[in-house]
Amino acid sequence: MNIGFVGAGIGSLYAALLLTHKYPSLQVTIYEKEARVGGRLNYVEFDNGARVDEGPTIVLLPSKLKQQLKQAGLPETEVELLEIDPLYRLRYEDGTAFYKYRDIERQAEEVERMFGEGDAFRGYMTQKRDEYQIGFESFLDRGYKAKSDLFEPKLLLLLMRLKAYETAHENMKRFFKDERLRVAYSLQTLYIGGNPYATPSLYGLIPYREQEEGVWYVKGGYFSLATKLEQELRRRGVQFNLNARVERVRVENGRANAVVVDGVTHPHDAVVVNGDFPLMERLIDGVKPKAYEPSSATLLLYFTVNGEIELPVHQFDLPNDFAGSMRTIFEDGKLSEYPAMYTFNPSRVDRTLAPEGTSVLYVLVPVPRKLERSDLEANGTIDHLVGRLETLVPGFSERVTEMKLRTPMDAERFGLFEGGSFGIAPKLSQSAAFKPQARPYAHIERLFAVGASVHPCGGVPIVMIGSELLVKRMEEEMEAFYDDTRSVSSM
Repeated sequence: MNIGFVGAGIGSLYAALLLTHKYPSLQVTIYEKEARVGGRLNYVEFDNGARVDEGPTIVLLPSKLKQQLKQAGLPETEVELLEIDPLYRLRYEDGTAFYKYRDIERQAEEVERMFGEGDAFRGYMTQKRDEYQIGFESFLDRGYKAKSDLFEPKLLLLLMRLKAYETAHENMKRFFKDERLRVAYSLQTLYIGGNPYATPSLYGLIPYREQEEGVWYVKGGYFSLATKLEQELRRRGVQFNLNARVERVRVENGRANAVVVDGVTHPHDAVVVNGDFPLMERLIDGVKPKAYEPSSATLLLYFTVNGEIELPVHQFDLPNDFAGSMRTIFEDGKLSEYPAMYTFNPSRVDRTLAPEGTSVLYVLVPVPRKLERSDLEANGTIDHLVGRLETLVPGFSERVTEMKLRTPMDAERFGLFEGGSFGIAPKLSQSAAFKPQARPYAHIERLFAVGASVHPCGGVPIVMIGSELLVKRMEEEMEAFYDDTRSVSSM
């Protein structure tokens, strides 16, 4: 049995790891258009040899991630996770600042000290603990074979119970009076490219789980996870074809049976596409791309600096009018005058990323799509952000040795749908059964999908759950992996 993966993102890597662990003689080939694996899980390299994560930085669901690696036969010691506590600092334009701590009572005391709502926070945690278990098992940790699956009476009742008809921010009004607290426990929908004022409250379970399990860091950078998976897959005999852009997924007689790279056809018993929809759909014979709404875009700035940076590992620098800022970006398609800014200072806990005496810093800002560097320089956005960093870290500009940028148009050229950083937008009509599934087309056999645009949603451990659903669906659809007499590998 021979399986071809289009794209070497974390979804493909983990699915291949699961398959080769369960079926050691399975033949797997992974085609990747870039020179290295990882997709969004990649790194930026500086002239002095320093590296920093290019995309995801916050490790959520650490217990799930450990379980996933063990399930795929990777020794737990291969990936070192460091807990970050405090989780992060939230700093508002008006000067208000407070920390999030993993310990529930300590966090309740912090919320009481700042906002007088410690009991409200305890109530939030109690209710969300119950809702998370229901939501995870019923909607995230399962696949759908038809959109009608979501209309089962039991699931509809659960959606009502979870108040999925409310937005993440609206749902926080049931718990907190202070607007800053409502923002603090709904902004996490931005992790998957969703506006907190428009994204269904089902995704609002992310801040609960973040609070419950904490924020973690992969020693060596999140990107090192992709490298470790690649190393293990190569050890198992998986073939990687890098710098190999797939031009076409061939479909004959209702079955996917090959990929075409540089005009050369490579036969496979099954094909898995791992990339943004609808971009992947353009490769598949006989498939007309559907209309999807892309997720939000981001501007990313990466720095190497002399000395240490006196910032927490994670910090959110937020405007007083957070709602107005989100409206400007998501609805008006314009840049906010005082945009939300997230800073990631991994050198505080990991000295392996940069040469001695230097540090790396990562800055992320939600912005409209379709922006080039020249646009951001012309309107003063980059100067504005560097100025804010100067306020946070006096003398910052003089200590910078190198700065790199990644704009929405850079992301689009890389292959992210319309430059959105997180796949398709997490809105209700693009969620659960309404999102592309592990078997995306009922009329095409042996064609499967995984990735940020595929159910369940974006985020590394969640995409890896998608890999688990993919493998399960492949086993259901293809019965025994070794009994197919039409196998390419047996020809």
